[in-house]
Amino acid sequence: MRSVFVLYFMLMMGMQTLSSAEPVIATDHEMFNSEDTVELNLFWFVSKPFIYKNEKGELTGIEYDILNEYKSYLANKYGVNLRLNWIEADSFGNIIDRIQAASNDNHVGVSAFSITPERLEKVDFSHPYLADFTVLVSSEGTPILKTLDEVNKTLSQMEAVTISGTTYEEFLFELKNQLQVDFNIHYINSDKNVLNEVSKADNRFGFIDLPIYLMLIKNGGNLTRQNFFTKRGNGYAFMFPKASKWKVRMDSFLMDPQSREMLAEITSNYIGEELFEFIENIYGGHNLGTSLLTKEKELQNEQLILKEQLLEKEKQQRIYLMIALVAMVILIGIIAFQYYRQQKIAETLLTQNKKVESQQRNIESKNEQLFNRNLQLTSLNEEKNSLVKILAHDLRSPINQIQGLVEVLSLGESTLDKESTETINQIKDAAKRVNNMISKILDFDALEEDRMKVIKEEINVENLVAELANNFKNQAENKKIELIYQVPVNTIIYSDHLYFTQILENLISNAIKFSEKETRVWVEVFDDQQAVVVKVVDEGPGLTEQDKRLIFNKYQKLSAKPTNGESSTGLGLSIVKKYAELLDITLTYQSEVDKGTTFILKIPKYKKEG
Repeated sequence: MRSVFVLYFMLMMGMQTLSSAEPVIATDHEMFNSEDTVELNLFWFVSKPFIYKNEKGELTGIEYDILNEYKSYLANKYGVNLRLNWIEADSFGNIIDRIQAASNDNHVGVSAFSITPERLEKVDFSHPYLADFTVLVSSEGTPILKTLDEVNKTLSQMEAVTISGTTYEEFLFELKNQLQVDFNIHYINSDKNVLNEVSKADNRFGFIDLPIYLMLIKNGGNLTRQNFFTKRGNGYAFMFPKASKWKVRMDSFLMDPQSREMLAEITSNYIGEELFEFIENIYGGHNLGTSLLTKEKELQNEQLILKEQLLEKEKQQRIYLMIALVAMVILIGIIAFQYYRQQKIAETLLTQNKKVESQQRNIESKNEQLFNRNLQLTSLNEEKNSLVKILAHDLRSPINQIQGLVEVLSLGESTLDKESTETINQIKDAAKRVNNMISKILDFDALEEDRMKVIKEEINVENLVAELANNFKNQAENKKIELIYQVPVNTIIYSDHLYFTQILENLISNAIKFSEKETRVWVEVFDDQQAVVVKVVDEGPGLTEQDKRLIFNKYQKLSAKPTNGESSTGLGLSIVKKYAELLDITLTYQSEVDKGTTFILKIPKYKKEG
């Protein structure tokens, strides 16, 4: 008798369906009476994945998306602006009470409510949007119960987990009453998952929605479903006050063919398309238990395949790890060998460094001797220069007196014989040469001490460049260097003829001196609006970065050497720089190693007054 009773209960639990009236579909003119803006107060309580808040605190879920689609549906089809007011309730029971007591028909209960006879006595429900199955699950390792003795013995030693005010709770009470099974009930908040709480201990069980259970299996969960304790309801629906016109409006939306496609898409987004189609297909079937067992087996096989793939992947990773370890050992061996080799090299270098240091000390000692000798030579040179300047100054006065006396003697030239006249002229020429030599000595001294006097005058650049090109013709031909110049006719500047000539002479001389044979040197002159520009270009070795830092230093010899054994004092470019500054000429250069050097002079234009 006990076995027959259990079989009867299992059949009743597994095949139970609840009847509800067919939905009434309103026509378009019955839907809205000139209403263009309406609102719904939506009372909700957490029920994942139907309605809940995400990590950002935003509402989401199947029912949230459906109602937002309903809002778009009314706007597109009827031109109605629907405002949705989401109101969080204290519990599922609180929502039912508020909908039952509502004086306005625009109150809606939203929290995955199942349609039950008890609830239909208090409120109305929309057409269901999803099939409603509830299964009984227990902790991992719990045996599948087959007889009433097994049920009483096992469940009495276990703890049920449920959420207050839900059909899960109602089914537990029904189980207690019909099977006379005594067990404790552990209540949790609706934002928690019954499955998670059941899995935390080995003596728990509880009712849960079939989609949630199948999602657990699909994701690798391993709880035990009691095969015969399966409830088939009338579906999940939205809750309305009795005789609410919004029920009719919602039914019209939910039964629209396009809406059915939308509902399938929304639900699939949360539970997966495969599980959604399975639930829809078995809802009207008669072999519910067999279908569930088959699906569980299918999902478990998928998990086994996935685990095998993961194991294979881990195996491959272990192989790669072993290869990496072997490679690392080999690499460490190579590094150790290289380290040993480097140590030997370091010892050799240390010995050589000691020798080099000894040689360096000898060189430093010699350098110090040379430095001291240079100091002595510099001191002697300064004394010599000082003596030369003193002599030059002291000689200028008697030379001037000699020139004066010669001029006096020249006044009586008509009374002198030819021999005396020649002697006086020789004395005059000799005195003039000595005076010019003294002037040059003092000019060099003035250049060193920035006491040069500038005498500006008109200079025909064309004539000057042609003259210089002719002067350097033999020097260039000796090295087979082509000396080219391009100067516009009648190019006039206003500057010191002597100093400007010396600038060009130094630049052209250097260009020829440091250029290889069979190359070109050219002088280019052109008008640049604000100035006359003179370029002296060569195809020599160019300047290194070190050369560029030292180029205008006095007595500074650069890395490039004269190519035909010419002498170089290192004074040329420093004198050019001083003369250019003296004449307000801008001096720049462009150079790259092995690509030659270009010196550029920019002379301010001369505008003749009047």
